[in-house]
Amino acid sequence: MEESRDLILGEIKELAGIDAGQLLEMGLLTTDHAKKWVVKKRYFQMAKTGRTYTDIKNELSDCFGMSVSTIEKLVYRRQRA
Repeated sequence: MEESRDLILGEIKELAGIDAGQLLEMGLLTTDHAKKWVVKKRYFQMAKTGRTYTDIKNELSDCFGMSVSTIEKLVYRRQRA
């Protein structure tokens, strides 16, 4: 669990330039929500490179331990207000 937490924190640092460790420690951000944010950001970043959407979803699924279906829901489902 600690390894996946560190992976997520590293991804957030790279994508947003912030250290989210304190937010996780204080309970303001959960690892699950952070992972979903990272996967969604990575998806759109990778899509701009011209890779197929199927390849992107499969790679993210392997990397972050999420099902392709879950990734599709994150990416394609409209956000509630």
